[in-house]
Amino acid sequence: MAILSRILCVLCLSLLVHGCYDPHKKYALHPLERVTGGEDEMAARRAAPFADDLVRYLRGHPRKSGSEFILQVEFEPGGFAPRMDTIGEVEALLVIMRDFPRLQVAIEGHTDNAGDAGKNLKLSQWRADWVRSFLLERGIDAARVEAEGFGDSRPIADNATPAGQRENRRLVVRVLNFDSQPVEVSLPRQH
Repeated sequence: MAILSRILCVLCLSLLVHGCYDPHKKYALHPLERVTGGEDEMAARRAAPFADDLVRYLRGHPRKSGSEFILQVEFEPGGFAPRMDTIGEVEALLVIMRDFPRLQVAIEGHTDNAGDAGKNLKLSQWRADWVRSFLLERGIDAARVEAEGFGDSRPIADNATPAGQRENRRLVVRVLNFDSQPVEVSLPRQH
């Protein structure tokens, strides 16, 4: 009986230390090599291009468009609050700002040239202010986020076409500082 108990103890200890063999297991204890540069990483970049682009920039990867990133957010015509099903990139910005606690940004609102220029200017400011308020309400320090509306004064496409107008209606995140470092996270070492 003592031998059987000893064998069961060794077997249980072995299972605790090494785990059970699972021929269908598709994960590893060290998945980094599977993620870095692999299909999983490419899928993540396609799923969240704004966040991926911004984080890569903050980690020192230069870009053609410099320090400006367009938030893909949709608004009802004339409305200042975005459709809630389109704020994923604003939420990603919140996470990035938490991860990079010294990061400072300016949120810039832009419109197309349809309608009154004065109303467009106010609308663009309200939209930029909405993003800033979203971040501040979730704990980001007010000194880290500026908001400015430019109305239709800085088009990036031809306002004569619907496609151009769509491009001109945008929110831009401009990075104000370049010395950001991410928060260091350390997990307890497992033995």
